[in-house]
Amino acid sequence: MKKCGSFILAFIFLAISLQAQTIAGDSGKSVIVHKDARIDLLIKKNAEINQDTYMSTRHNLPGFRVQVLNTNDRAKAISVKTRLLQEFPAEKTYLIYQSPYFKIQIGNCKTRKDAESLKKLVNRIYPSEVFIVPATIEVKPDKEDDLIL
Repeated sequence: MKKCGSFILAFIFLAISLQAQTIAGDSGKSVIVHKDARIDLLIKKNAEINQDTYMSTRHNLPGFRVQVLNTNDRAKAISVKTRLLQEFPAEKTYLIYQSPYFKIQIGNCKTRKDAESLKKLVNRIYPSEVFIVPATIEVKPDKEDDLIL
């Protein structure tokens, strides 16, 4: 027991005498930290990787799509989707199956106003049964958007 107590006492004195950082000046209020310059390069590289990853992924947000067709005829749904892809190559077109119906939707509009302008364009090809539906849309972030890293 006596040996254990002397060991603990020696350990405490040793721990008090060790210093992990250099204290500058007599005031004892400032600390000098020596940092490797490669750490800044690693931080910068990590930030670039995070930004590239964020920019390359699609994010799901609430928005609107234009629903062009709701039918139980699969062949008709595929032909409508094909025509929409030909007429609007910049817009993403969706074939959604909710038993027993096939729904064709187009666009990823953030606002209803954007969906209304797309609806007017689609109405030139399909004048009836076209309406705006709320949906979870896929958005690829722009460079101008605020980034959360």
